[in-house]
Amino acid sequence: MNNKKSRQALNDRFSAIIALLEESEEIVRSDREKGFSAVAEKILGDRRYGNLINKFLSGERLITYEQSERLCEAFDVSRDYMFKGEGLPFLEGRQRSLTGNVRLFGYQRGNILFSDIEALASSAIDINVNETTERFSIPGFGGGDYVAFYISGNSMLPTIADGDMVICTAMESIDRLADNEVYAIVTDNAVLVKRIQKVYTKNSRQLSKLKLISDNYLEHDSLLLEMTQVRKIMKVVRKLSAL
Repeated sequence: MNNKKSRQALNDRFSAIIALLEESEEIVRSDREKGFSAVAEKILGDRRYGNLINKFLSGERLITYEQSERLCEAFDVSRDYMFKGEGLPFLEGRQRSLTGNVRLFGYQRGNILFSDIEALASSAIDINVNETTERFSIPGFGGGDYVAFYISGNSMLPTIADGDMVICTAMESIDRLADNEVYAIVTDNAVLVKRIQKVYTKNSRQLSKLKLISDNYLEHDSLLLEMTQVRKIMKVVRKLSAL
C-alpha cells in the first residue's frame, strides 16, 4: 500500500511537471514536434506511446520510477523534487528560464473548483465553470480540472470523516467505473459519496443500476440507484482531512 501511495505521489508530481511545461509551451499537445508523442519518445522510448502520457495524467496508469528518471534527464527536472517532493521542480538553469514565463509551480492557475453540495446538486453543475467561481490549487496536484467539496456525515468512516474535503474528477465514460472504488454520484437532489458496484440487466450486459455502499456499513445500509437517476459521476481522487 505504501508503494502504491508513493507511486501516486510520483504521478502527481509528473502531472505538475507536464502542466508547467505546457504553460511555458515547451509541450504543445497539438504539435507533432512538441506533443505527447514527442514526450513519449523521450521517456518511454517510442512515439507510438503518446496515449500513455494521457493515461498518466488521468491517473488511469501510474508512471514508473524508471520512466520518471528519464523525464528528469529529458527536461532537466530536479530529482529531489520528482522523487522526494522537495525543492523546486527544475534544475537551476531551467528553473530560472521558466520562472519569467510561467507562474511558479503552475499552481496559481487554480485547477480545483471549490463547490458545495447545493451547487453540485443544482441543474447548473459543470466542471467547466466560469472564471468567477472560486478555485484553488495544492502542491503536487497538477493536470486536469477537479471539483472539491466538504463531506457531511459519517457514512464513509473510517475512510472519509465528517468535515473532510474530497477532490474529484468527472468520469468521461461509465465504462471506466471500477467496482468498490469511491465515487461522488450526483442525482437530481443529492450528492452521494459511496463505493459502488455495477449492476447489469439479467439478459444483457447493459448497466442498469449502481449499488452504493457505505464504509460505515454497520450504521448505513447500501442502496440501489437506477442509472436513469444519475446525472453525473465523479471519481474521488484525494481527501483533505479536517484538523
